[in-house]
Amino acid sequence: MSNKNWFKGNLHTHTSASERGPGDTPPEHVSEWYHEHDYDFLVLSDHNHRTILDGTDAERAKWPHLIPGEEITAAFGETPVHLGGIGTRELVGQREGRTLVETLQVNIDAIGEAGGLATLNHPNFRWSYSDREIVATHGAWAMEVFNGHPGVNNEGGGASPSAESIWDRVLASGHRMFGVATDDAHHFQGEFGPRRSNPGRGWISVRADGMSDESLLSAMERGDFYASTGVSFAELEVRGREIIMELETETELQLKYRTVFIGPNGRELWTTSGNSARFTLSRAEDYVRATVYASNGEKAWTQPVFGD
Repeated sequence: MSNKNWFKGNLHTHTSASERGPGDTPPEHVSEWYHEHDYDFLVLSDHNHRTILDGTDAERAKWPHLIPGEEITAAFGETPVHLGGIGTRELVGQREGRTLVETLQVNIDAIGEAGGLATLNHPNFRWSYSDREIVATHGAWAMEVFNGHPGVNNEGGGASPSAESIWDRVLASGHRMFGVATDDAHHFQGEFGPRRSNPGRGWISVRADGMSDESLLSAMERGDFYASTGVSFAELEVRGREIIMELETETELQLKYRTVFIGPNGRELWTTSGNSARFTLSRAEDYVRATVYASNGEKAWTQPVFGD
């Protein structure tokens, strides 16, 4: 068993500090919201703006641990190209390319040059790009398999695949990319409802030595985390080719759970019900990951375990 701790955090949220597509609340109060709702760390990812808070000890005690970052907000023609820069050392801003793929790549490269982890944000927002474009790039750390904004089309539509299906296609191509869930919150005031971009809808839980930038980012970079919209793990271990998991159960709601172990191209390798599961990746499969479905609609996603 690991003696590391789990830390809950959100990588994508907005404040009134950004002039482009601003949130409705100052960064100090946004940070307070996440602290009050038991988040351990937070990235204030304003559009092409590096929002850094320097507060007193009393003020910092009201905030989660803040990792610097931004949402790089670029475009190719009318197609939006948004990426998360997680843990960047300096402002990245947007870059332009001669094609959609090149626009993705130059911004991925810019995030890496600034010392950050590059996340591909909401690929189905205005149907921006899919697995074909992603696999033509290199260097992105993760993509959003869930984003809490009401306009990002997580589930796909028509002939367009869901964000989770895009992830599986990318993995099947040989790309090693992790999946994250985020809020993309803009609205902290007024009504909380499905057509508003409210906080608390998606997050990651990172297993790390401690709550510092270095520890959290190192754990994220190696994939020692899971993504969730509400399901939590009491245990999640990878031992060689085996995944071992046990869920934290919700006794009051009496939720039931179904876990699907998924291989290349989204193929279901095994499905089980209950609060615990073990699965061993066969020699014939390149990777396995799991999606956990709760009876109230909440989900969790483990990171892929690769055969080598």
